[in-house]
Amino acid sequence: MNVERSDETKQDKVPISLAGKLSFGVGTVGEAIFGGLFGGFIMIFYNQAIGLSNTLIGTAVMLALIGDAISDPVIGIISDRWRSKYGRRHPFLIAAPIPMVLSIYCIFNPPEALTAGAEGPTQMGLFAWLCVWTILSRVFLTLYHVPHLALGGEMSKDQHTRSQLFGFNTFFSFGTLAIFSFAAFRVFFAGERVRESDGELVPGHLDAAAYDPLIFTAAVIILFAIWTSAAGTWRYIPNLSAPASNAQRLSPITLLKFVMGTLNNRNYLVIVIGYFFFMLTSGIFDTVELFLFTYYWELIPEQIGWMRLVGAPSAMGGALLAPILMQNFDRKPVMMYSIAGAVIFAQLAVDMRLLGLMVGNDSPALLPILLIMRAGFAGSLGVITVVTLSMIGDIIDENELRTGNREEGLYYSARAFFAKASNSFGIFFAGILLDTYIRMPTGAIPGELESDILLRLGIVAGPVMAMAAVIAVFIYSKYDLNRERHQEITSLLQQKRQSGEQGGLAEASP
Repeated sequence: MNVERSDETKQDKVPISLAGKLSFGVGTVGEAIFGGLFGGFIMIFYNQAIGLSNTLIGTAVMLALIGDAISDPVIGIISDRWRSKYGRRHPFLIAAPIPMVLSIYCIFNPPEALTAGAEGPTQMGLFAWLCVWTILSRVFLTLYHVPHLALGGEMSKDQHTRSQLFGFNTFFSFGTLAIFSFAAFRVFFAGERVRESDGELVPGHLDAAAYDPLIFTAAVIILFAIWTSAAGTWRYIPNLSAPASNAQRLSPITLLKFVMGTLNNRNYLVIVIGYFFFMLTSGIFDTVELFLFTYYWELIPEQIGWMRLVGAPSAMGGALLAPILMQNFDRKPVMMYSIAGAVIFAQLAVDMRLLGLMVGNDSPALLPILLIMRAGFAGSLGVITVVTLSMIGDIIDENELRTGNREEGLYYSARAFFAKASNSFGIFFAGILLDTYIRMPTGAIPGELESDILLRLGIVAGPVMAMAAVIAVFIYSKYDLNRERHQEITSLLQQKRQSGEQGGLAEASP
């Protein structure tokens, strides 16, 4: 009888070089820039530069992220079962970036016929255009994102090495996002300009014409970074796990079964629910952040650039610190304290302003205070990202011991499914709040908003945002896959792999 030998033992013995870890991390550069454009500028671009309502923008982004969430497990399962001489993941890494950059170009270049005045029927026309291209862009991103994350969980089964891989991934992610955003505000949006839609003198990021050179630059970097990552991890393809020989045929029923099956793991369920509430908070924060910088704190583009940049060393430091913290402490307390820190730093300045304890917008101390808060938030977020991905890697090991199957793509994509669903609701909810509660006008001029509007903006960015994060901390307290249990799981898996390898050799003997 022919027995397919497991390649897990061979894989465990292949060290991942520093170049390999860096190459894997570089892959997130393109994704970070894509995410920065999508999450950082769509709301302000369409609302303040063009004139589309925040509710419609939030609805379009929510639909796109829900579509993204649905496509995540599909792509995860497909990549888990993909058979080619180039491995399971690399074909997706090579093919995905071209449609990614085409779709992001279309998002920020709506037809002129739809943007003229942005009143009456053009509102629905713009909404339809935004819906189509945001949905497509997120699907194309998924074609890269899920296989790339799965590759990180697959390159090594060693807990510390895996933490290092995701540490480098997070290092490049936050570093790129901060540097790219800094360049956007310091180079492409610097100073004031006459807005084409109404002739008002406004900061650069409130003028639609300023976005074209930014998008072109982003497209070039996205293509280069992703293809460089694919080339740098190419040598590890022969040592990666092969698709299971008994993989079931993919169908809607099978897909639903697989996705819901991940929730049978108690610790994975805790991760999913906790991350749901944390990403709900993130969705609200991401939506109102640029409004907060521009209108609440009245920062000019150059100052906003520093706000975006200062997070880079903190986030990268957090990403590199996370493996060290996880070597000395269990993942659960590291996650809980990091979430608490992120929430405190994200809203403390706003809460102080609401209580009348914050310096005025004309004070030279304002920017340093905000920069310190931003650095603390980014550092906490860097730790959270690495710990989350590492926790899922541990859960995948736990699932392999229980079922005999390794399905990195499914577990990482299922996590993304639930995270994006909650994040999309946060964005949708924030869009409604901007229109109905905050009552943010389109084409607003910094320094000219009514005090009541600013007060309501602060309430949303402060107390409202914190509520969901408190729930997330409580949920994560129920996680019970500690270091000792994972070491036991790793030992048992190693015994099973060695036993399987010896069995295969015995059966192959004459």
